[in-house]
Amino acid sequence: MDRSYILGYMMFLQKNLWPIFVFLYPLVVLPWTLMPGRPGVVLAKMLLTGLFLFLGILIEMQAHPHAHLRDLLHLPKHLRKDLPTALLLALALVMGLSSAFSPEPIVALTGSLSDFSDGLFFSLAMVGIALLVYLRAQKDSDLPRRLALGVLLGGAVLVALSIGEVVLGRSVFYPTAPQWALPVVTFPSKGHLAGYFTLMAGVALGLRSSFGLYLSAVGVGLTFNRAALLALAVLALLAFWRAPRHSLRVVFMLVLGLLSGMGMIRLAPAGAERSLTDPGTFFTRLYYWKAALGGIAARPLLGWGGGVFDIYWPNFLTIEQLEHFIQSEWGYKDNELVGINSQSGTLPTFLLKKAKPDKSRGKDFLLLRVIGFRAHNGFLEVALKWGLVGLGLYFILLLTNITPRLLEMEPLALGLLSIHVFFLFWFAIPEEEGVIWVLMGAGLSLFARRRN
Repeated sequence: MDRSYILGYMMFLQKNLWPIFVFLYPLVVLPWTLMPGRPGVVLAKMLLTGLFLFLGILIEMQAHPHAHLRDLLHLPKHLRKDLPTALLLALALVMGLSSAFSPEPIVALTGSLSDFSDGLFFSLAMVGIALLVYLRAQKDSDLPRRLALGVLLGGAVLVALSIGEVVLGRSVFYPTAPQWALPVVTFPSKGHLAGYFTLMAGVALGLRSSFGLYLSAVGVGLTFNRAALLALAVLALLAFWRAPRHSLRVVFMLVLGLLSGMGMIRLAPAGAERSLTDPGTFFTRLYYWKAALGGIAARPLLGWGGGVFDIYWPNFLTIEQLEHFIQSEWGYKDNELVGINSQSGTLPTFLLKKAKPDKSRGKDFLLLRVIGFRAHNGFLEVALKWGLVGLGLYFILLLTNITPRLLEMEPLALGLLSIHVFFLFWFAIPEEEGVIWVLMGAGLSLFARRRN
């Protein structure tokens, strides 16, 4: 192959590798027949991340041909001048220590027993992605804008697929999803899908894209999610504060999109899953938060490691609280909790005595196995995985991304802000983490440029 063609391909990848990544990332899954269910989706994200990490490293090696391994000896001196790189490497170190000192180091290394998420390998890959994007954006000042466009285009495809699911009454990937739970597309639930639409809305606001705002609001309307509505309300208030000339247009497009999405749900055969005024899920979150706070207090410095608290969370609620939690969260009304099997290396199992025994079959009891635990607050999740040290570093990275550029209504800062407002009641999952860490890396480059 002609050398000019190779150079042309490398130039194309230098410019477009990470915009392509953020466009593809929320859409990529393994074929259902190859690996069915959520683990297949998580594995697909890991494989995609690994491929782009490899390509990103090749690009940076080509862009810095005079760099050598011996240059690592000068790394401490360099880190004193490069705060973003120092923060990312410090967080990676804390992740490693959290896993090494975890009560379940193998689980912390490979990830949750149910779907491989949150493991050290995946978490370090996310930090690596952020670092590579940061390095590339240092050389390419237009990369943040192209990343924003990539997020917007990928989100538009998700909205189109969501509309198709609602209209057709069937999911595109999860064939077992009932009609009332649609849309889900490539996400485990429509609640998590709503979170991605809030990220899309923040980016669209920063780009001053009326159509992008409308589409993201349609997605939130289709998912009927209150945390996402809160995030959109925060974006609307920011528009009134920082862009008053555009604020009425912003509110109009958001309201029009929400009404359009909710209208589609109302017209669908199964209707909406629940009313927005239903307080049930908020009260169950109190149990999640109580267990999470107990877990953080038990291991405050370095946390439990990724996926490990899934095993131990019942230890931080009383029997009465667990019984009420199970009844309200999973619908086992009036069933009495009579036994718990929660031991090292296994997911917890609960023995419930039926309120109305099936005498014809002689079954008075049932077993409930809970495959995972999430704090339903993104910041509590970080503290559970990596301790308060990890949470402090993550919070500094987030503030470094958001606060300097929020007043300028910069797209990546608004996207990160909106999804972290959503994370006050939800949490990050592999289906969106790759995009979040790319935006983190690009935002750090803007911080470094302003600082210099």
